[in-house]
Amino acid sequence: MVFKRGRRYACLYRVRLFSGEIAVGLFSGLFGQGADTSLDVSTAVMVPMIAAMLADGDIADEEIRQIRSICVWSPIYAHNTGDQDTEIINRAYRLVKDVGAEAMCTKARETLSPALRETAFIFAVRLVFSDEHLGSAERTFIERLVGWLGVTEERSRMLVEAVSIMQHTARA
Repeated sequence: MVFKRGRRYACLYRVRLFSGEIAVGLFSGLFGQGADTSLDVSTAVMVPMIAAMLADGDIADEEIRQIRSICVWSPIYAHNTGDQDTEIINRAYRLVKDVGAEAMCTKARETLSPALRETAFIFAVRLVFSDEHLGSAERTFIERLVGWLGVTEERSRMLVEAVSIMQHTARA
């Protein structure tokens, strides 16, 4: 499954102009407007994970497994059924896609306590490390996420280092 950056799922009208053909988005400029962007704690923690998964433009199987794993062992999602986790994942995905990663991660910061902002940050870092490739888009995303979630530089470095250590292979 591949996510292509910049692709919008909207109906397009083709308009013929004298100089050629252009595409006009029927819903352009409307994405996220009027959407319910309120977040409960579990969705607010999920939003940065989904944004991290989408940061490099590819949805890897390892990233999906990592999200499911986090849902299984995190006390935040412990009371949920698999279907409830799926609903939270899908809602977070729609919000990030429609409203944007920055806006929704900032909204998550407003919803979460400082401790849970760190939890959301470290979960997002786990996502970018999960496919065993840390590209420039993912690095840039994590640097921006620090500000979006209001995590201190010092603390964010420590959390990234901890996740990096967790990713050591048996040959490390």
